[in-house]
Amino acid sequence: MVKKEELQMSRSPTIHSRKYSPSKSSTWLNCPLSTLLNDGSNQETNPQAEFGTQCHELGAALISQSLNLIDYDSEVKPIEEVIKDLDMYSEEMQEIADGYADFVIQTIEFEKKRTDTEPLIVIEQHLDMDFDDDAGGTLDCGIISSLDGGTLTVIDLKTGRTPVYAFDNESGLFNSQLGIYALYFYKAYKDLYPIKKVRLVIYQPVINNTNNYEMPIEELLQFESNVLIPAVKRTKVENPEAHPGKYCRYCAGKAICAKRAEANKLVMQALKKPVTTMTDADIEALLPHLDEVFQYAKDVMEFAIKKALNGHKWSKYKLVHNKGSRKITDEEGVIKACEQVGIDPYGPKKVAGITELTKRIGKSKVDGLIGAYINMQLGSLVLVPKSDPREEANIIEEGDK
Repeated sequence: MVKKEELQMSRSPTIHSRKYSPSKSSTWLNCPLSTLLNDGSNQETNPQAEFGTQCHELGAALISQSLNLIDYDSEVKPIEEVIKDLDMYSEEMQEIADGYADFVIQTIEFEKKRTDTEPLIVIEQHLDMDFDDDAGGTLDCGIISSLDGGTLTVIDLKTGRTPVYAFDNESGLFNSQLGIYALYFYKAYKDLYPIKKVRLVIYQPVINNTNNYEMPIEELLQFESNVLIPAVKRTKVENPEAHPGKYCRYCAGKAICAKRAEANKLVMQALKKPVTTMTDADIEALLPHLDEVFQYAKDVMEFAIKKALNGHKWSKYKLVHNKGSRKITDEEGVIKACEQVGIDPYGPKKVAGITELTKRIGKSKVDGLIGAYINMQLGSLVLVPKSDPREEANIIEEGDK
């Protein structure tokens, strides 16, 4: 356990940025026009995002408690008070937050043992960013230690199920969100602590995905001068350009951007070549674009339905009720009526699913109790680029069958 008198720590409340949010940096670094569409006034939340926000709040409180900060930091509330304010609190949230807190504390203890000096730790720290007045973000956890002559670590908790990586093999660049956090964490403390190495860490417990990327501080500073600053400048010209890509799904203008529509039309036009069948080369040229085409179609349909639900009348489309389903409104009445004529009203009893059993038993105990009766089945096969870090499936080649 890290003692409060031994620890250097800074903590600030969560503040969400707007236009130049690090969490959406993959969008505005690549598409200058997106900053006009994402001005902060049109941002929408969803249950998954709110669940993630509350997980972060609980995790931060658990870390603060483990570091014995409650006695003297008025901003840190006892865990019981934090939980009372979480309207989405569940056993799953508790397990995610517990795991995150343990991971952070273990990282701190590791650095202490390796250096015999006290690291600086920041939790839910708002970082101001000097490239725009509307730029800033909240760092989940940052650590600066004397390890290897000065190591800056950024840890980011992810609660979604889409895998996130500290380094993107496809683009050949580290995670820009974590990179921007690391850059401005470095700028905030570089005059106080020598820093030679930077470590970006993704902690994503729901899919057992923890990964990191290490680099010299010079690589991070080159990112600022060669990528970040030029990208910001491109957003501030009179008519910023649009560059559609897979990051469009995070943009508020994803359903109405004309450039994105044009890009997807070009993909579909490639299918209209006057040939009888496509070659392997034709198919491979199309594969990288299909996810974006599907996502674009989904975004447009959701946008159109939402407008209709808000009263908008489309000239050639209307809202209708899909096929309905019957629902029992009085279970006790059904049970009584069936039993009166000798009919069993109950369905077959079956074992709950693994996810539900894990919630009931507890993640740390489930393997010991029922692990012997569970086996891991391989997921469905999916085509991905060769740059994907997952191991290739072992399939018999066509010529060997």
